[in-house]
Amino acid sequence: MSPKLGSTVRARRLRSELKRLRNAAGLSTDQAGERAGMSGPTISRIETGKRGVSVDETERLLDVYNVPLTRQRDLLALAENADELGWWQAYAGHITDATQTEIALEEEATRITNFEPTLIPGLLQTAEYAREIIRTSNFGDKPRDTEAKVAARMARQSILTRPNPPELHIILDEAVLRRFRDPEMMRRQLRQVIDAASRPNITIQVIPFSAGVHPSSDGSFVLHEFGDDPAIVLLEGKVSDLFLEKLGEVAVYQETVRRLC
Repeated sequence: MSPKLGSTVRARRLRSELKRLRNAAGLSTDQAGERAGMSGPTISRIETGKRGVSVDETERLLDVYNVPLTRQRDLLALAENADELGWWQAYAGHITDATQTEIALEEEATRITNFEPTLIPGLLQTAEYAREIIRTSNFGDKPRDTEAKVAARMARQSILTRPNPPELHIILDEAVLRRFRDPEMMRRQLRQVIDAASRPNITIQVIPFSAGVHPSSDGSFVLHEFGDDPAIVLLEGKVSDLFLEKLGEVAVYQETVRRLC
């Protein structure tokens, strides 16, 4: 996934859905292209991301695939906004491409499920907690880079209080509540978590030590869901992140969430 534009997630969702709709209609790329006044190779390049797709082309393809008008409106909105930059572009020199993609996913998601074994998730962190985590994890950063990352992380949290916010489901290992060296800082952080849990769109669960080994003892993950569109899983690493989009791989994490709960 090319992560530099907020539009990237929208464009990728659109391409994925156009391919799914073509397959559901039982059409080859050549057949779809002929009916839409385009070539088969053009359809292939659109679906693989090697070529963009205009609103007009999207509308023609949706007509060929006999997509209901209500669903067409949603997909045409994706096509219309596919080149729109996100606010996080202002932080592009300080946050990674993968982080920009993660923010774009959060902006578009209808539901976010995050399992964390050691840390409070970024969407619920206080600034002082985030600063301590970022300083410790990114030990080569200059102070201005640290502060830019903290500012970006705080800005991300606005999705939770906007109109029509996503549902946020946080699952924590009990270790998250105990792994910190400053009790006062952790007390303020936990107060913020408790306050967040009072919102109707946020659910927080804790897996106690007494539960023993559980289905995600091997690490954290974030599951982003987009209503009827395909879900995407983020696996964060020390030097790189991995985005999973294949249905079978995503299904493993959806089942993991079910078992954790």
